[in-house]
Amino acid sequence: MKRARAGAGIVIVLFLAACGIGKPAPSPEPSGIGAQVKAMEQDTSLMREANAAASDVIRVAGDCDAARPLIPAANARLDEAQRKVQTATGKQTLEALRKKVREVAENCP
Repeated sequence: MKRARAGAGIVIVLFLAACGIGKPAPSPEPSGIGAQVKAMEQDTSLMREANAAASDVIRVAGDCDAARPLIPAANARLDEAQRKVQTATGKQTLEALRKKVREVAENCP
């Protein structure tokens, strides 16, 4: 009788292990407002470098000799951010920065 119980116990443990009962559930991906907040946080972090590069160009817009070498780096950072940005607000911000950098580039041939 004891052997039957022990055997049944082992079978139950093996069955539960095979079904994944003993494993912790994976954490779900955020959805809804959680996903939006996560995307905004990632965009904010991503935009820091792009904004800094564009600001460097805009800050020296009156001095073409200083602005010219900064323009390619700013455009590269903006391109990189464009590939990774997730929110509509981030995309609009990038377009506004790109427009300002383009204006400086056009004024400093």
